Amino acid sequence: MKFKKIALSIATVGLLTIPSVVNADEESDFSWLNRSTWGVQTSGELIGKLGGYIGDGIPNNPKNEAGKPKAADLFKSEVTAKLFLNQQVADETSWHAGLQFNHDDSQIDGYRTTRQDSQFDWLRELYVDTKSGENMSWRLGKQQVVWGKADGVKFLDVINPTDFRHWGQDSMDESRIPLWMINGEYAISDNSSLQVIYVLQTDVTNQIPGLFNVETGDQGQPFVPLGMDTMLGQENGFMGIGPDLGKVAGAFVTNFNWFLAGVAPGSAGGNAHILGGFEGMTVKNWSMLQSGQAEGSADDFLRNQVPLMMGGPTAYDTKADTVYGKNSLDPQGTDYYYSGNNVLAGAVSQAGATTNLFTGALDTAHPTSMFDYMGDTTFATFDTFVGIQTVYRRELNNIEAAKGNLGIKYAGTNDNIGLNYTFNYYYHYDNNPVIDVSWEANGKALVSDDTNVKDFVGPQGAYKTRTIGLKYADGSGDFDYTNGPATMVFTETQNRINTFGLSFDYAIDNPIAPIILRSEMVYDKDTLQPVVDLGKLAYGDIDNAFTVQRADFFNYVIGLDITVMTNLFVSFQFMDKWNLDYVNEKVLYDGNSQQYGKFTANPATMSMSNGFRPAEEHQIMYTFFLSKPFMESDALRVNNIFLLENEGGGFWDRFDFEYSYSDHVLLSAAVNVYGGDQYGVFGQFKTVSNGEVGFKYLF
Repeated sequence: MKFKKIALSIATVGLLTIPSVVNADEESDFSWLNRSTWGVQTSGELIGKLGGYIGDGIPNNPKNEAGKPKAADLFKSEVTAKLFLNQQVADETSWHAGLQFNHDDSQIDGYRTTRQDSQFDWLRELYVDTKSGENMSWRLGKQQVVWGKADGVKFLDVINPTDFRHWGQDSMDESRIPLWMINGEYAISDNSSLQVIYVLQTDVTNQIPGLFNVETGDQGQPFVPLGMDTMLGQENGFMGIGPDLGKVAGAFVTNFNWFLAGVAPGSAGGNAHILGGFEGMTVKNWSMLQSGQAEGSADDFLRNQVPLMMGGPTAYDTKADTVYGKNSLDPQGTDYYYSGNNVLAGAVSQAGATTNLFTGALDTAHPTSMFDYMGDTTFATFDTFVGIQTVYRRELNNIEAAKGNLGIKYAGTNDNIGLNYTFNYYYHYDNNPVIDVSWEANGKALVSDDTNVKDFVGPQGAYKTRTIGLKYADGSGDFDYTNGPATMVFTETQNRINTFGLSFDYAIDNPIAPIILRSEMVYDKDTLQPVVDLGKLAYGDIDNAFTVQRADFFNYVIGLDITVMTNLFVSFQFMDKWNLDYVNEKVLYDGNSQQYGKFTANPATMSMSNGFRPAEEHQIMYTFFLSKPFMESDALRVNNIFLLENEGGGFWDRFDFEYSYSDHVLLSAAVNVYGGDQYGVFGQFKTVSNGEVGFKYLF
């Protein structure tokens, strides 16, 4: 704790005192570092950043007693020290190392200090530059390679993964994660070259908040997207919802045995599979049971299955007059029982569930909780769920030469018409991780059995139900939870894809102002997209309700850059992420009480709170960027980038400036404002809009 206070003090005091210290002595006390020792040139940077919220803050942040930080609460108190080492060891050979040490007292564990394979890796870069022959140059080691030309997004810039801890607020150079690779470039002519890249390190994916600590879902990290919260969040995450479902199913087994067989909780006896007989009773028709209906009515069969022991009368036997008649809670002697909603809420409470299972009244038309989405699930299906657990596994690649990523880029220039262009190909593991859902028990794989469809007649007329069971994938028989509960397995893997790219920039001469037209076009083949099937989720087939399916994407950006008023740089971009295998349909399976959606989901925004948010076939975005220098020698540069989502009007606006106070000191400030659709890529973060100030000392 003492160290954290010291680190925060350094960041705060440094912002106030560094300018005057440096002005007094331009060389500074660190000048001894900037020299050559044994031929090694050393230099570095000291960086401090202090940022606070200007919005309403983030829910459930453990750093705030009220559960919601207020405006001006800190979201960043970052101190970074960087050291760069360079040495020329031969005429054509040199080496470079970049080291850094970080601390951010405002962040949660895992994001607070230096972490391997992130943008805050202590070994940022380590490579050797050399040549073989006149035209062949090599860079060997840990590095980053830039292919893209777009502002604010990475379409062709796919060689290095990205650290999204600040959701795009860091510069692209800062947010890229360097990898171990072999990078060779051959100069074919003065106007063309061929680059070949072989990436040895393939076990690093994009670092997405919410995915680092799977036990907590990175609770309290300000930029956890809705999609990650749906997988691992403390309240909405399926990792926690699974065991809670298992507990609720167990509570119904206990209480049905008590009510129907007279076996009190904790007593010997009873039917472990008592729920298995209720193939005609679904969550939806259970919740429709209302209190005060006359005994002998059409609902009487279902009514007599209600486990009244969850907050109901104190006298229990199988006689209706005792159960529903005169007792301490029904002194008038009228027929009385608790509604299905109340009993379901009682079961959730009895199980000690802490996740978003049930809000107190089922609403399948506007679902926001797990039971809302599982309205067609039979109680017999819940017999399979008794005691279920969840586990998260990472099955990423080790560093093996045979499994590396191969990239090829041809770059050319036509000076006559002012055209620069590239052709790119990259065979690689996708930087986006893939999460698959499956079942297992006792170390053996399970598969869903959805063949049990039956016809019933109830108060609302004829209907069908589908009961989901589990069986062993090797054909050895049906699963039985009394031999050990099932486990829902979330497996994070990587997927091989082919990326084909083209980029160009073209100078357009005109008498008014220089204009650059530029573009990137990327075709990704065999990526994996999340597909949500709400029809299968409705009847309890959870693993088949959330699948990943192959899809090809064509992504492109068209940009226009112009310089006006001498030095005002203006840039506009149109971007389209086009899903060529987009899924969006209505399904009605046997066992469904209504039509449901089956669709491609947006992994950044899908959530129980928004119907798992279908993705767009064309995810379109616009950017508008302004940059202008001021003062003598352009000491002050002011920038503003505005990104707008076509869907829902979500936006992100970043205004920043950097001021060169001296040759050694840079001062900076930035404001990031998010808004628009609360379920959009940017709008979901409108409560964490923020501002920051910083300094950088160069030595």
